[in-house]
Amino acid sequence: MVKKKVLHIVNENALGGGIGTILDYLTEGINKSKEFSSDNLITNYEVKRVGKDESGNPKYLSRPKDSKLKIHNSSGKIQEVQNVTHKDLERLLENYDIVHVHGIPHYGILEHLEKLKGKHPKIVNTAHSSVKQELLAQYENAKKEGKEYEFNSLKYLLENNILNDPTKFEGNYWGSAIHRQEKVMTLGDSIQHMNESYMNSIIGEYHAEENKDKHTVIPNGVKISERETKKRPQKKRILFVGRFSKEKGIDELIDSIPYILESNPDAEIRLVGGDKEGKLIKEYQNKLNIKIKEFIKKNPHKNLEEILGKVKFTGWISDKNELKKHYEWADYVVIPSYAESFSLTASEALLNGRIPVMTATPALKNLYIDKGIGLGIELEKRHGKGIAETMNKILEKDKTNEYDALIEKGKKYVKENYSYKKMIENQINSYKKILN
Repeated sequence: MVKKKVLHIVNENALGGGIGTILDYLTEGINKSKEFSSDNLITNYEVKRVGKDESGNPKYLSRPKDSKLKIHNSSGKIQEVQNVTHKDLERLLENYDIVHVHGIPHYGILEHLEKLKGKHPKIVNTAHSSVKQELLAQYENAKKEGKEYEFNSLKYLLENNILNDPTKFEGNYWGSAIHRQEKVMTLGDSIQHMNESYMNSIIGEYHAEENKDKHTVIPNGVKISERETKKRPQKKRILFVGRFSKEKGIDELIDSIPYILESNPDAEIRLVGGDKEGKLIKEYQNKLNIKIKEFIKKNPHKNLEEILGKVKFTGWISDKNELKKHYEWADYVVIPSYAESFSLTASEALLNGRIPVMTATPALKNLYIDKGIGLGIELEKRHGKGIAETMNKILEKDKTNEYDALIEKGKKYVKENYSYKKMIENQINSYKKILN
């Protein structure tokens, strides 16, 4: 039996987060199947600021650079082909039965997919999030933080109908991203989403009701380890795992730390992640120092060194065994993101026998909270004092048995529904469906 060939396309900048992890799982699982083989095209394009438009908004130019093709041979080894040029792309894409685009491609990829539409190959797109929602969130954040220039620029775009007519602003980052997301979903034979909430939201936001039959939900997956998990220590230990980026809620979490430790001086907080270079870690260590000094001015009986001694920045960790040790150290894993399409961290927390505490976004409510396998931070409380208020209430009940019941239920649910094996099975069935 000749295997059908799948090409995954992803932008290099996205590989540092969850997309990179899931892509590794997909590639491994699909190549082990009898029906499909899988390669990865890592695209590389630059977004360059080229001045301002007539309204004073930043103007950007997006152009493709040479990309890398990772070909997986029958023995499982990877052959890496450097410098796949823009001219090579169309010929390359024609060699595959399915082209699976993760996220939003650059214009060069879209141009070639448009030429191939209705011929060969079939086109799949995984929509990790809605760019329109990201724009609105950025607007609200600029308004809240008093970033006048950013706020006025985004306000101008929204008042001039960028959400429904992004082509007027293709020279702008947001206009370009909305247009490209709309385009790839139009070209796709199948559009995949991580959860029901995101799917319904994107269908509505992009007026895709007439094509809703080609939209489907395939949740991400985590690798299931059969190793026994240690019981949580019940010592009021709070863990954060993730990139130090705005959307992950790291700023709000830093703001919350003095208020958590004020009410719970016996608590400890550990922050795993940041960036490989360590620049962001230093930046957020400084931010925490400033926040605690401000707090101590209002509470002079508090001691700076004592509070800082309760917080540890571990740096970037990629080794799974080392990461597991940090999960085992913790009682709670806090996920204060303003948007998550799946949250690998929440599933990993449950598999390691720890309690995920997450922002009650529609997506995370759908995936975890409403199923009784996660605790929520209300959306309107996703700020320093609000996160602290939520965590302090949880810590008050730290020694009750109900959280252990939540963990057992969550562990079982993740194994049955969010496993790596289940994700691969769903993905292969989806590929078969669009090829038939």
